[in-house]
Amino acid sequence: MPALLPDCYHFERVMVSFEAARLAAMALATPLDLRDDVPLAHARGRILAAPIEAPRSLPPFDQAAMDGYAVHIAGKGGVPSVLPVTGRTIAGDPPGVLAPGTAHRIMTGAALPSGADTVVMQEHVTRRGDLVQLGLDLKPGAHIRRAGEDVTQGSVVLDRGRIIGWKEIALLGALGIDTVAVVRPLRITVLTTGSELHAAGTPLPPGAIYDSNGPMLAALLAGPNIDVVSLTFSDDPAAITRALQEIKETADIVITSAGMSVGEGDHVRDAVLRAGGELDVVKVAMKPGKPLAFGKLGNACFVGLPGNPQAAAFAALAFVRPMTRVLLGQAPVDRMTAEMTFTFTHKPDRTDLLPVRLSVERGRLIAHRCGPDGSHRIMTMACADAIVIVPNAQTAVEAGAVLEVLPFDQSHSDA
Repeated sequence: MPALLPDCYHFERVMVSFEAARLAAMALATPLDLRDDVPLAHARGRILAAPIEAPRSLPPFDQAAMDGYAVHIAGKGGVPSVLPVTGRTIAGDPPGVLAPGTAHRIMTGAALPSGADTVVMQEHVTRRGDLVQLGLDLKPGAHIRRAGEDVTQGSVVLDRGRIIGWKEIALLGALGIDTVAVVRPLRITVLTTGSELHAAGTPLPPGAIYDSNGPMLAALLAGPNIDVVSLTFSDDPAAITRALQEIKETADIVITSAGMSVGEGDHVRDAVLRAGGELDVVKVAMKPGKPLAFGKLGNACFVGLPGNPQAAAFAALAFVRPMTRVLLGQAPVDRMTAEMTFTFTHKPDRTDLLPVRLSVERGRLIAHRCGPDGSHRIMTMACADAIVIVPNAQTAVEAGAVLEVLPFDQSHSDA
């Protein structure tokens, strides 16, 4: 049997505040700066790994904004009301040449012929054979899209960290960019521990429970830029240690669930250290989620979550999601606040995370309390769509107070 680590309970004497734990978690995460080159058609939802400069201007040339006739009127006291039509350009044709004293038939999007400075809408022109009669109200420069008026060649059109959506794809396609450098998907491995855990769909022996944390955390964290692998292990210190030694070689974040306390069945802390890891934080003054750890395991960030479902989920929302944004090179999300509809008292020097339901009333974001207390309660969590953070500086929160909230749905906080 491996020797016990020196003073194996020394961690229990260290506890940090919720805000200090936030800072510690963010300090562990640094942008990975790993990239993939993907075709534009497959880039939706991915994150740009580098800024993109426009390789050309948009529009790339002066072009007609309307179907009509290109003419030259600048610097002239008057333009003959009747002009011969001597040319025709449609979209896709090379630019033509406007003969002096003539009109040139042109279609929307077509290149403006050299020598022209105005397009007269066809609705303002009467044509008879090869002659056109122009209206009287002619404005120099009308109905022309100037080269570069939308995008200037060489300008930065998309910054690093931008999520590529349909509108970004439209811009990149118009610029002729068919391949983009995106951030390599983040690799997260979730390891749930507990001899009582069984996979859904399998027979459940007396005293056992189904594993909800593994699939919950995978669903909470996975996305277009995050790949999650879930594993489950019994309370076997040697097996957990071996698993962590293997996982740290390929994962960017290693997450464990349960086993972070110091009971006889809690083996994760020692396993992390035996696997070569370091723990910077091991206990946080928060409810739920006090047995919460952060550190490094090889090159991977390590997060040890509690075992109760609410505690695991709320800690993942408060700490892991922000860490993933940093690792992916994204800017932090602006904090969201809501007005409380309930009163709440708690112990001083502790931050509480409460499940709430958000609504918009009279233009304000409102938070309603969901369900009874209990970090084991999954139904209460299922009825909520956010958590509210009650800071440790306040022992009582009155209805009407405005506090920070973290929405469950990441689309509310994505850039």
